[in-house]
Amino acid sequence: MRMLLLGGLAAASLVGVAQAASSEGAMLVLKAPPAKAELIQDGALWRCTGTVCKAPTVKAMPAVRSCRKIVAELGAVSAFTWRGEALDAAGVEECNTAAKP
Repeated sequence: MRMLLLGGLAAASLVGVAQAASSEGAMLVLKAPPAKAELIQDGALWRCTGTVCKAPTVKAMPAVRSCRKIVAELGAVSAFTWRGEALDAAGVEECNTAAKP
């Protein structure tokens, strides 16, 4: 019985780690494929496949600020999710118009 309980606790802790990791990353969808498939921005490694780019771990900073920095490097986005929170349409528009190359 004790082994079953310990096994259940171990499995639950692994699920918690997986959920925490996904809430520490970021994902975006570009309007056009990027010129480069990889980018390091603020210590995060972004990898792009087609128009979808992902970074498994990113710093805790405002999403719109981070979006502007990425857009300046990769191009305009149609969707942006930062540490588990997606920008709404107004946030995406602000990101695209405020980005400076």
